[in-house]
Amino acid sequence: MKKMLLIAFIAITLFSTEILAGENLDKDALNTESFGFYVGLDVLKDSHSFTADSHKLSSFSTNIDSNSFKIKLGATTDNGWRLQGYVEFITYDETLFDASNDELLEFGIEVIKGFQIAPKWSPFIQVGMGSGVMTIEGYDEDSISEFNFKIGIGVAYKIIPAFELIAGADLQYRTWQDISFLSADFLETYTVSIHETNTKLYVGANFHF
Repeated sequence: MKKMLLIAFIAITLFSTEILAGENLDKDALNTESFGFYVGLDVLKDSHSFTADSHKLSSFSTNIDSNSFKIKLGATTDNGWRLQGYVEFITYDETLFDASNDELLEFGIEVIKGFQIAPKWSPFIQVGMGSGVMTIEGYDEDSISEFNFKIGIGVAYKIIPAFELIAGADLQYRTWQDISFLSADFLETYTVSIHETNTKLYVGANFHF
């Protein structure tokens, strides 16, 4: 699964690069396209569903919520395409892998296509990939990493040309690094695979320059 996510991440990166390269060629040819840049902040509320599997232990599932905020830096084109990178700080409502760690730091990239239906309103769709890391205790390693893929929809409302509000919803899939730990008698090692799906609801603002 990690190989599939890595391939998808590379594909999205190449696709977004081709978009920007194509827009640049169009700009040179027609002298009509222009690029812009923006920074933004999103506040998110997530609902997560975890599934853990091991060939030596029984599988189990659990649901946990989280709160997070995301800082973004992006580029725009006149025809509605955007490419943005982000860093997201996620705090789960409960600890996940031990008794003390509940924070995930995630980095990613998203490709967005907006459709202007009125001077101020622009619905959009997006796809994205990311990777994150969380500190853990009591396992064979002191941190665990994850890879993710997401799709989403939303709407942007431009208050003034340089400032817009956004709201949206994403569906995200995460696959976590396998982790191992010793049994209580220290005689056997268990390896667990964790998969996660979550829905992300968010509001935010972007400042264009």
